Amino acid sequence: MQGVDYIPISVATLLPTQAVGLDLYQQEADSERLVLYRGAEFPLSMDDLERLRGRGINRLFISKESRGSYQKYLRKIATTSDTSNIPLTARSGALNEVVRDVLNAAFANDNLDQTVSAAEQLGVLAADIVTKDEFAASDLFRVLHHDYATFTHSANVAFYCGILAAELGYEREDIERITTGGLLHDLGKLEIEEEILCKPGRLSELEFRRIRMHPALGFRKLAYREDLNEGQLLMAYQHHERLDGKGYPVGCVESDIHPWARLCAVVDVFEALTSQRPYRTPMPRSKALMLQQRDSGTAFDPEMLACWKSIIQRNLAT
Repeated sequence: MQGVDYIPISVATLLPTQAVGLDLYQQEADSERLVLYRGAEFPLSMDDLERLRGRGINRLFISKESRGSYQKYLRKIATTSDTSNIPLTARSGALNEVVRDVLNAAFANDNLDQTVSAAEQLGVLAADIVTKDEFAASDLFRVLHHDYATFTHSANVAFYCGILAAELGYEREDIERITTGGLLHDLGKLEIEEEILCKPGRLSELEFRRIRMHPALGFRKLAYREDLNEGQLLMAYQHHERLDGKGYPVGCVESDIHPWARLCAVVDVFEALTSQRPYRTPMPRSKALMLQQRDSGTAFDPEMLACWKSIIQRNLAT
């Protein structure tokens, strides 16, 4: 493909009747060749978008040089206060792209203040979407990325945390905090060597012990911050604990594990199973649920897992 010069974008982020301001390209069927689909000055119509979806086309392409302009377009959709003319699907897709981009920059800069501030702002925006009456998790599943990177995983987990928290009946303010906690839950992985995180083969015992340090490392980075509450801190520290005491880093049991950490554990494992990893391909959602169900009551909170299972099963066909 001419892919060295182009990057994919999600069709779900494109608004009808509004010009994106970028040339949009489409991949030819049975070919790696990209052809111009729509010029920068021409808006898409709702019929255009429906035809693309009907043909199973979920992504178009833009030139790499246009990435900055696309990010400005996404931020405008994701952060606007007037959402009356913006479909929730488009806003979900735009926010997901923005979250990944912002987290990538914040994690890369290793600036804790910047990272926490960005997580708090993005947590509020994500909570606003998942608590809307018309929100459909199936729309979000279509626009999430499933490549392996710490910031991608954290973005997905944050959205999943918000969806599950809303379904469980948490208040709006707590959904915002839980979503923010999801964005920060794996912060400790930034202290783990990239060659270990991305190793395609089996980890050595020493490497596995190093990986198991990330909850404690993340907790240490966040523990003295006054802008995070106990639940958010324990999402970072306890998301690998198990109800039966066989988790890490401490081996806590049942009620010793904060409810928000138990919530995070359910969606963290689900996201890991259903995303591309250096050592395996993504697992179908139905199989991931089946594997998690085996550990209901031992690794996972049964009520939270059952709630998550009901959310996924409602959206398996989409």
